[in-house]
Amino acid sequence: MKRLSAITLSVLTVLLVGTACTSALTPSTFEVILDGSNAVPSNASTAFGSANVTVAGNRLAIDGAWEGFDIVDHGANVHGPAPAGENAGVLFELVFDNLTKTFEGTFTMNADQMSHFLAGELYINLRSAEYPDGEIRGQIEQ
Repeated sequence: MKRLSAITLSVLTVLLVGTACTSALTPSTFEVILDGSNAVPSNASTAFGSANVTVAGNRLAIDGAWEGFDIVDHGANVHGPAPAGENAGVLFELVFDNLTKTFEGTFTMNADQMSHFLAGELYINLRSAEYPDGEIRGQIEQ
């Protein structure tokens, strides 16, 4: 009986993961809003930004813009895993241009990163000299 339960649980797990991954395989694009109230700790910055995020399979493409400050070196990143209100380490570094106020990056996510993406546990964080932990942030959620 225990063996049957273990097999049933394994099959259900594979089906659930397969269903989640199948939905992520269909290319989708959505917008992420970045502001100081989403930073951790939150701040009163009047800066703002947005990003178009496209996911196709395990490929994550980000194309965004911001206003109100200059990003410091190595200060435009995708972090995770962490839900809104919590911080995590850098997963991917975004390329940015302080003159045009744009940032971008295309990344291949491994299985763990894909799982965290599906759970809404990745976020974009832009850092400035005034807010070295993050001036504006946006959670990547479909």
